[in-house]
Amino acid sequence: MTPQEIRRHVGKRVTLKLRADAPGGPTVTGHLVGTLEAADGLVVYVEPEGSPGGQRLTVHYHHIVSLNPS
Repeated sequence: MTPQEIRRHVGKRVTLKLRADAPGGPTVTGHLVGTLEAADGLVVYVEPEGSPGGQRLTVHYHHIVSLNPS
């Protein structure tokens, strides 16, 4: 996944397949609420389905194996 591919899905409901060493994996379904440019690449913010009080998961883009609209 490239940062450009990920940015196209901001604001949408998605399912992320994550690498085994990623926090929150192996899959996360929820609302991709935003991204942030960092010195070492893109940081992705996802609000997982069923998370209490809009809690967000932060994932660095290189941990994302695939992203599918859901």
